[in-house]
Amino acid sequence: MSTPLQLLKKHKIRNTAIRRAILQVFIQKDYALSHAQIEKALDGQFDRVTLYRNLKTFEQNGLIHRIASEQESIQYALCQDSNCQNHKHSDDHLHFRCTKCERTFCLNHNPIPNIELPQGFTAQEQQILLIGQCPNCQD
Repeated sequence: MSTPLQLLKKHKIRNTAIRRAILQVFIQKDYALSHAQIEKALDGQFDRVTLYRNLKTFEQNGLIHRIASEQESIQYALCQDSNCQNHKHSDDHLHFRCTKCERTFCLNHNPIPNIELPQGFTAQEQQILLIGQCPNCQD
């Protein structure tokens, strides 16, 4: 796994303390995170608006992607595909939401199948969210 500094350089994003801290949180977790979860992990070191702006910058530069959720909050995860770039994410894959621990995981090795749309429909993005129990929660 790359370091926060390597990720910032690779995506040509300016290196700042908050950006390194946010990326370190993503690297330490193996699941998607909401704005509130990231804010909590950073222990209030940075204000909400600054955190939001940096998440937006990361998403716009192909460093993180949004994940569909049946909940109101948006979740984010690191992009694994090195081809993700400005406003174009090329790592279309399934996501899995655990009903017990409530974590959302990227299933990077499970690409979204090609879906043929009816005439006149144009998809701008595609997301599939599977819901069940993760291996750690199955008892």
